[in-house]
Amino acid sequence: MKDSGIKIEVHLIQNFAPSNLNRDDTGQPKSATFGGFRRARISSQCSKRSTRREGPMADLLEQHGAVRTRQLIVEIAKAIDKKDEPDSDTVQVIAEVFEAGGLERSASESKNTTKILLFLDKEALPKLVNAFKEDWTNLSKGKKETKEAARDKVGQLLLEAVKAPDIALFGRMLEVKSSTPFGKHNMRVEAACQVAHPISTHKVNMEMDFYTAVDDLNPAEETGAGMMGVVGFNSACYYRYALVDRDQLARNLARKTERSNGKWAEELEAKDYKDADKVIKAFLEAMAYAIPTGKQNSFAAQNLPSFGMFVRRKGGVPISLANAFAKPVRPTKDDDDLVGLSVAALTKHWDELEKVYGKQGVEVTSCFHLQQKGRLNGLAGSDKGSVEKAINAVL
Repeated sequence: MKDSGIKIEVHLIQNFAPSNLNRDDTGQPKSATFGGFRRARISSQCSKRSTRREGPMADLLEQHGAVRTRQLIVEIAKAIDKKDEPDSDTVQVIAEVFEAGGLERSASESKNTTKILLFLDKEALPKLVNAFKEDWTNLSKGKKETKEAARDKVGQLLLEAVKAPDIALFGRMLEVKSSTPFGKHNMRVEAACQVAHPISTHKVNMEMDFYTAVDDLNPAEETGAGMMGVVGFNSACYYRYALVDRDQLARNLARKTERSNGKWAEELEAKDYKDADKVIKAFLEAMAYAIPTGKQNSFAAQNLPSFGMFVRRKGGVPISLANAFAKPVRPTKDDDDLVGLSVAALTKHWDELEKVYGKQGVEVTSCFHLQQKGRLNGLAGSDKGSVEKAINAVL
């Protein structure tokens, strides 16, 4: 189709006030070395999570999204017994079917959870419940042929339980031993979206906040804190980047992912692209408004991007602009700020890339910004004035 081969990129410059948006195992803000200097960092997992929870993307996933769970055995048992505490015999029958297929139970005391975390669309649970209910009498009696039939149907349902926008975007990795009945199915979904770890455009020094809490009921003669501690934080201007493969997204949503003789078994249709574009639009808007939730009650770093660019390519190669900041930006004697310097570095790098490598399939570039008009360089003609107009332009 003429619409095939399109990829959409997101490039954002976002400056956060002092915060601890995404912390490591010691409670400190995550960081990384880039260009030889220490940078503030937010993990791609954190970035994707905050995107899923924002605006139209959250609304879309509320209706059609997926769930991650190890509680599937118990949830099916609850539906069959119609009570919150299912009978142990019911749980055992269901667990045996899963184990017969190749999904082991957890080694925990209850053994009512699956060993691995399952990622399934929301429509999967009622379908799985019905699969067990179909011949529950014989299944609960342990009849071999009934158990095998249930196992095969459950395996097929697990294979098909991927018709959700978040699975289509971010993929699903479900590892089941190939020697098992479930293992004969390829239950993986190739992600249609790549999300980079946001990194600061400048070098950072970590800071510490020493805090105390007073015991309000202390006797007057007893002074001092009832509790004290420290929390790490920083203030950083981040470069954020993401890429969506429109064809892969359309295939994942339509479940047209099988290949035959090295070619796609089914061709994409106009409706498939229309469905993909709805998800892309929600994703782009969510990216623009997404803010990580880490320690926000302590810091309230609710800061939206100062600059954003969406790129539509057909052919060519996708390009991250992170190397615009290989040399950290830093304020100079002219008292310019990190945001403006970061925008200027990004747009200059974009111009240089185009000069050296050509258009690389770029069909549309659209920008929005806050008071950065004089720093857009070659992208000045792409200024759309608002997030909404920029998204509509690239779609």
